[in-house]
Amino acid sequence: MPADPDEHVLLAKRGDAARNRTRLLAAARAAFAAHGHDVALEEIARAANVSRTTLYRNFATREDLAATIYAEGLDLIERRAAELAGSPYGVIDLFEFLLDLQASSGSITPVLSRSDAAVFAGLTERTAAAFQPLVEEGVRSGVLRPGIELHDLLLAILMGDMSAGGADSELRAEQHMRSRMILRRGLFTDHALAAWKPPAAARASASPTRPGRNPRA
Repeated sequence: MPADPDEHVLLAKRGDAARNRTRLLAAARAAFAAHGHDVALEEIARAANVSRTTLYRNFATREDLAATIYAEGLDLIERRAAELAGSPYGVIDLFEFLLDLQASSGSITPVLSRSDAAVFAGLTERTAAAFQPLVEEGVRSGVLRPGIELHDLLLAILMGDMSAGGADSELRAEQHMRSRMILRRGLFTDHALAAWKPPAAARASASPTRPGRNPRA
């Protein structure tokens, strides 16, 4: 039986809608990172090559857009947290992973705080749940400084997010790097930071090399 032409049209429209949504989210991340969270939504629509009508059809408000970006980041954070389960340095890895996400999308917490209270609370709870077992392991392993608890780490995440905002990209990058260093030293013990290797460095050191070969060659 030949396919229904109307069904083809419907599937094509759905595909276009999904692609538009993906482009809008990518453009919004880049715009927030480059120009701050107050960037004009029309600029995001232009960067995504869609109309303002399409933008508002997908995201009625700036808050909706920011919440979607944060929720997508949380999906990645939750997957990464599952991968790090049981690792003594997992709490450092996940903290650094989250700060990388902040740097890539800029500060959106000020926008999120204006969103629906239930939405904001749900995102906060998901963040806490992702970190909770890794914080507990970090306490047992002596990775976290004495007295540091989950709420301290969540506060540090907010501090890191604030340093990722601003319209001057060069200044913002420097501020985020410096705040990252300060927060890292405040949360984690010197011994843990000396022993910890970022995931890329750990993979490189574990890679076998041929005898007599320079691994940098």
